[in-house]
Amino acid sequence: MKYAYELGRKHNNSNYTTSVVDLASDAVKEQNQVAIASKNNIFAAGDFALIDQADDAAIITVGDSGGSFSRKQGRVLSQRVEIASIDSATGILTLASPLHWAFKTSAKAQIIKGNYAVTKWAGIEHVWVQGGKGLGDYLGRKAGGIDVSNAAYCWVKDVQTDGTLSGMHITLTGTNRCVVRDSHFHNSAQYGFGQDNYGIVVRCGAADNLVENNIARYMNKPILFNNSGGGNVVGYNYADNEWSLDSNSGDQFQESSIDVHCTFPHMELVEGNYAAHVGASTTHGNAGYLTYFRNYISSQQAPGPIIWSLPEKPQTGNVMALQLDATVHHMTVIGNVLGSTTNAALGVPVSLGTADVSKVYMAYNDNGTPSIFSLGPKTDASVTTLWWHGNFDTMNGKVMWNSSIATQALPASLYYKVKPAWWPAGSAWPWTGPDVTPMVGALQAQATSATFNYKTSNDPNCTPNVGNYSCP
Repeated sequence: MKYAYELGRKHNNSNYTTSVVDLASDAVKEQNQVAIASKNNIFAAGDFALIDQADDAAIITVGDSGGSFSRKQGRVLSQRVEIASIDSATGILTLASPLHWAFKTSAKAQIIKGNYAVTKWAGIEHVWVQGGKGLGDYLGRKAGGIDVSNAAYCWVKDVQTDGTLSGMHITLTGTNRCVVRDSHFHNSAQYGFGQDNYGIVVRCGAADNLVENNIARYMNKPILFNNSGGGNVVGYNYADNEWSLDSNSGDQFQESSIDVHCTFPHMELVEGNYAAHVGASTTHGNAGYLTYFRNYISSQQAPGPIIWSLPEKPQTGNVMALQLDATVHHMTVIGNVLGSTTNAALGVPVSLGTADVSKVYMAYNDNGTPSIFSLGPKTDASVTTLWWHGNFDTMNGKVMWNSSIATQALPASLYYKVKPAWWPAGSAWPWTGPDVTPMVGALQAQATSATFNYKTSNDPNCTPNVGNYSCP
């Protein structure tokens, strides 16, 4: 089908215009109660709302990011919540899930009821969307594939999108407890800046969503946190082959496979993914308190040209594994395997040959040892607040442990207590990490992608038509 699907009502800055209530006291992180200043009963059990507060010194906005995807300019830190119950006598709202941030009255914290009914318990499965195009004056306002907006407990499963002409392949916009899994998003017609040809985008305060076991390849940014609200898990996905093209000669700049965009994604978990380049760029503002755990990040894209576009060229710009730009802060990086190498004895995949390894950005950890990390200046918050431990990188050729942390035992997962039921039988769990042999094993999403033919008619699922950038 050559058009976009929409699940739920629209959600943007105008979605919250009425029923704005101040908090009566500070809302405590990891607790599920908030006290409101107004005792008039404008909320009801089952309502969905947004909690936000005024920006402080820790939040850096750039350009238009002070208002992009937030309810109001200057209030970018937010979280989408569900109200479970109300004590009208005390003004206490009990939430269905804990808060991911301490929202303070000194920062004019507020809770706001939305204008539209929330779509619940709806899903899209077994659908193939081709050549989708975002609508509106701004290319990214709606998805070019599937737009999940103002929704809760909804899902997207076993879906394929390809040949997206503009806009994102799939968005979770102001959602709560929604799931995107077991799907394949690939090939955008445009890769240039400002085209918004992203893959999976979590935005507008969206909180407590799960993005798991998907493939996202051949686009500008395959997976993106965009003014997200915390508690989101991006796990066990394969994200690769990302570019930023401004002209027919600009495809040597390596974009980020899993990235942040527009202030202030926070308290998110990125676990168990296979990606070329992961991090937190600050083009449209900063982020904080993200955790990167047990990912394999190669620093090199998988071989293969930009499908429906240009011949492949070696990557020479922005080549790295983990990128944490200046002004991002309080990031946690534990148990990851970083980089490719020509030394097969190291137990990680050998060089893919798509990047000039002499161009890999070099920086230093806080103990002065070389690493494949790319950080801001050593005095910047991206370095001074970084919490890192137990990462293997191919520049050092060994696991780098933080001497201030006594234990070197790593849990299998920060998300799962035991191996999940959907994990393939016979596959190692965990599949990657400095404490397993080999350090990079088999990830289902990456293995599935390796068998898919993206560029020839031999694959009955996709016969590219170069004339209109779609699969007829």
